[in-house]
Amino acid sequence: MLHRSLQQTARRAMTTLAMITGLTTALAAGPATAATIDGPVTPAQTNGQIVSTCVAGGHTDIKAFTINGFNQNNNYVAGPKRDLPGDRNGQRCYLLEGWWWKGWIDVDFWDDHDNKLGTRQCNVPVSQIGAVYECHFA
Repeated sequence: MLHRSLQQTARRAMTTLAMITGLTTALAAGPATAATIDGPVTPAQTNGQIVSTCVAGGHTDIKAFTINGFNQNNNYVAGPKRDLPGDRNGQRCYLLEGWWWKGWIDVDFWDDHDNKLGTRQCNVPVSQIGAVYECHFA
């Protein structure tokens, strides 16, 4: 168990270091590159995926989500906050079109009062068959 915990800590440290490096590179390139790239620059399936964020039923406290991570251009970006549609007692999904992600992303969840409820991670493949990758959270 301790070995697994150390592996998780090491993976998170490497992810954080990679994000800091990407953010530093993006900020050096200018503010438009750092935070506002939202168009598909590369074709689907070859260098990132569109993410569908799904939350299991019963999470009535969750209203919205945001995604932070690396895009198709290897820039660390923050996606827009989006409300999860539908009945909060059932599974709810939102397809964040126009944004391409790859690698470990952070998905932050928000309540009705814009309080951050927590962060979960999802590992988005660089390539796959199909352009949409689903991140499911129980």
